[in-house]
Amino acid sequence: RSVHYCCHMLLRFGKTTLFFGRRRSIAAYYCSSAVILSLGRYTTAAATTTSSLLSSLATSHQHRKMTNLTFQQIIPAPHTNTTNANTASSSSTPLPRSSHGLSIIHNGTLLVLYGGEHIARTPIHNPSQVLWLAKRMTGTESWQWIVPTTTNAAITPPSRVAHAQAAVGNTIYIFGGRNGIEMGENAMNDMWMLTVHNETTTTTTTITAKWTQINASSSNDTPSVLPEARSFHKMIAIGSNLYMFGGCGARSGRLNDLWKFDTLTHKWTNLGVSHVLRGRGGPNILSLAQDEKIGIVGGFAGEETNDGHVYSISSSSDGVGSWEEEGMKGLEEMRPRSVCCFASLPMVNKCVIFGGEVDPSQKGHEGAGGFERDVVILDGTSGSVLENIKPSSGNEDEEEEWPGNRGWADATVHEDTMYIFGGLSGDDESPIRLNDLWQCKVSP
Repeated sequence: RSVHYCCHMLLRFGKTTLFFGRRRSIAAYYCSSAVILSLGRYTTAAATTTSSLLSSLATSHQHRKMTNLTFQQIIPAPHTNTTNANTASSSSTPLPRSSHGLSIIHNGTLLVLYGGEHIARTPIHNPSQVLWLAKRMTGTESWQWIVPTTTNAAITPPSRVAHAQAAVGNTIYIFGGRNGIEMGENAMNDMWMLTVHNETTTTTTTITAKWTQINASSSNDTPSVLPEARSFHKMIAIGSNLYMFGGCGARSGRLNDLWKFDTLTHKWTNLGVSHVLRGRGGPNILSLAQDEKIGIVGGFAGEETNDGHVYSISSSSDGVGSWEEEGMKGLEEMRPRSVCCFASLPMVNKCVIFGGEVDPSQKGHEGAGGFERDVVILDGTSGSVLENIKPSSGNEDEEEEWPGNRGWADATVHEDTMYIFGGLSGDDESPIRLNDLWQCKVSP
């Protein structure tokens, strides 16, 4: 009876922790599960004592690698300014879309959403829908959608889908993508940068955006040695450099090459192909070991994959680095997938992969395959899988406070928080594009 009372109190405590407030910690679910498991052992072995039960609970809790996740949907206020020709919009919020880019700048107060497709395989062309900003209002948790004033409207990138996007400081860089319907149609290898200025007076706030095309060259000043035009590749920023991997090439099909772009010199360096990974689109590219290594995980290589390979940036004195001899270990627990949301969080020494496509569509890019909504936690040094976290089945409150299944979305990260926008859901019979915005706080 004493054991039963102890478990009853622990379960009450777990339930209180679990459902207190609208933002809840997933770790509490693990606590409750551990108690239930311990109770199960008691019912099968009546001789179990209170002390051994608590010891078992403590041991179970101690050996579980717990990560706290707090999801919250962000619903920015609609865009209201329609007085300027460059900002006039037929809509006050972004169209639902997939295969777009998302970045965050200005110390986590400004999200930059660019490009993508609202209709399958068709880049968004409407100038008032291509570029959106979500601004966090000063001193609050409230956000607002804004269509920025473009200072040089005559100089803007061609509309595109499936480009790569990353931020260095407060500057956004986009590379490649395509602006035609077919996979290889009008694939691009152009590099653009976007600077966003926030001008605030005592009465008004004006946000302006300026596009500049970069005339890039290769590290040996040979213009022909540049990345092949491609789409569905991925890119991250480490320091002042951009690292871009894979994608679907206009000439070569699926690619497995890694490139570095120096944003100070505007030069590309070919870092070579992975001798472990097949060419692929929609991979995850992660910063590992405090920005000393790059991990490539998953992607679509004719099938969904869960393999990986690490490139060591600092393995040579010339800064070129090298691929490791063998592939990444410890990825077996992750279901094979592609076109996920991913983020590296060095302040907690972990990486995050959210959702993605786990079953390819039978209609290709016209349809929608099978998608996940789980969060895969990876070690920030090795890239091996630590945990796979899902919302608890049957818990309606948590189901509502967790993003739905999706792939072809994009994410960005600031400190301990990952932001996710849009993507593709549904199935082949009824594909659904999304325009919801979420944040996910991650803590050890």
